[in-house]
Amino acid sequence: MHRTLNALCECRHPIVAMIHGICVGGGLEIAAMCDLRICGESSRFGVPIKNLGLVMAHAEMEGLVRLAGPAVALEILLEGRIFDAREALAKGLVTRVVADGEVTSHAYETARRIADGAPLVARWHKRFVRRVMDPAPLTDEERDEGFACFGTEDFRSGYQAFLDKVKPQFKGR
Repeated sequence: MHRTLNALCECRHPIVAMIHGICVGGGLEIAAMCDLRICGESSRFGVPIKNLGLVMAHAEMEGLVRLAGPAVALEILLEGRIFDAREALAKGLVTRVVADGEVTSHAYETARRIADGAPLVARWHKRFVRRVMDPAPLTDEERDEGFACFGTEDFRSGYQAFLDKVKPQFKGR
C-alpha cells in the first residue's frame, strides 16, 4: 500500500479520482493522494479503522492531513464515522460533487481539460503547489524555475495560438 500511495504522490502527471459510491479506509487514502477528486452525491466517506483496532500509518495519513488539515484528520480518525459527499466537500476531501450518474462524464471532462493544456505547465503547477506547502523557504533556483516556461516550445505555441485565436497544440517541449 505504501508503494502505491508513494507512486500516486510522486506521479508527475495530474491524477483525477473518479469516486462512485463508498470511499472508505484505503479507498479514501488512495483518493486523497490524487490531485482532483470528483464524487457522486450518494458517495460516502470515512476511516472507521478504530473499530478494528487498526492505526493509519504515517504514509497512509499524509494525503488526508494534507487535504483536510490535522484537526479534521483527527476528527475522521478518532470518531471513525461515515459521512456524506457534502460533508466531504466541506472538509476539503473532494473537489466536486455531481449527480451520481454524471461522475464518469465529469471526471473524463476534467481530465480532458487538463490534457488540453500544456503538459509541462501541468507538471510544474503540480510540483509548485506541493513545494509551497513545505515551510522551508524557496531557493533562488526554485524561484527562477517559475520563469522556465517562457523558454518552451509550448509557450511559443500557446502564445501564437492566443494571438491567432485558435486552439493551441501542445507537445510537452
